[in-house]
Amino acid sequence: MPFAKERLMRTIYIYAGWTTAIIAVLCIACLLICNHIVVKNAKGKVFSETDSITPTKWGLLLGTTPQTRIGNRQNLFYKNRIDAAVQLYKAGKIEKILVSGAEKSLEGVNEVVCMRDSLVARGVDAGAIVLDGKGNRTLESVVRAVNVYDIHQFIVISQRFHNERAIYQAEHLDLDVSGITGFNADDVHTGTSFLIYLREYLARVKMFLDLFLA
Repeated sequence: MPFAKERLMRTIYIYAGWTTAIIAVLCIACLLICNHIVVKNAKGKVFSETDSITPTKWGLLLGTTPQTRIGNRQNLFYKNRIDAAVQLYKAGKIEKILVSGAEKSLEGVNEVVCMRDSLVARGVDAGAIVLDGKGNRTLESVVRAVNVYDIHQFIVISQRFHNERAIYQAEHLDLDVSGITGFNADDVHTGTSFLIYLREYLARVKMFLDLFLA
């Protein structure tokens, strides 16, 4: 009897192990497939050089906070997005900037006001900046740009991974858009930045769930 019980437990452990392994493989496959679809869709639509950008009236600057959540240090994702927006504006590639982010982030920071102040300090005309403090998610930023602010063609300004996802959403949410492109702010390579890139894989899976349920 003890032998039979031990054999049963061994069988259960084996099946549990195989089940866990299969689920893990399926999850990884899902992450990779979603990522591949988004990257492939953005091919030829995201650029890192201003000379490659076709002038468009509007830039959509995606929000983040000036300081990092971990360590409360300067957020280089923020700095690089501001740099990219200023670069486009001063090169004459965009006339106006819709800054879309959270009026009150998890840290209690008004992202859009901070970004506006940073842009103005860098020489962008305050009259060329429009604030959308209801862009709490990338999906909301894209939808509101079209449906609330009546902007149907724009250049998304953020890091490449973020631009790729935003472009996919703009093109697959049944929105009236055309010629959406992205201008890539410099990537960030710090000790904690890998968490952002890891999170992006999960965000892309969630994006497809959002699109499916939309």
